[in-house]
Amino acid sequence: MKKGKNGEITPARAYDICLRFLAPRPRSVAEMRRHLIKKEVSVEIIDSTLGKLVDQNILNDKDFARMFVESRERHKPRSRFALGCELRQRGIKGNIIDEMLEGVDEETSAWNAVRPRLRTWQHLDMEPLKKKVFNYLQYRGFGYEVSLNTWNRVISKMENPTNP
Repeated sequence: MKKGKNGEITPARAYDICLRFLAPRPRSVAEMRRHLIKKEVSVEIIDSTLGKLVDQNILNDKDFARMFVESRERHKPRSRFALGCELRQRGIKGNIIDEMLEGVDEETSAWNAVRPRLRTWQHLDMEPLKKKVFNYLQYRGFGYEVSLNTWNRVISKMENPTNP
């Protein structure tokens, strides 16, 4: 690792560390800060490097949160509450979280979470299936009312398989 005369990581090296950390997936400013701290970069260099990345729009918490929510909705649907917790863990501020979660429809998310599992659960009797659906949704942060509405949709789907 390239270090300066006094053994510190140079600003150029810190910038390079950030770009490498961003290569696999987007990151929040807080995630990047934690990564640089772990690499023992000085606070002054961390602040200047993160400032540079934000100015260049390479790091943008709002864009990160938007992409994160969209990705979760496509691949691992969760409740607004669960998404908010995940974003908070990644250091996203409350006002950005609220803005990004405005468009999340929990009924649709719950259905999208359960729908792919129905095929593997189709052999179950009604009570075990109901328990499976409710537990699955509860684990993903959905409340009772959303779970109940999703369960009703599951029953409707089973009675009329051509209905989406």
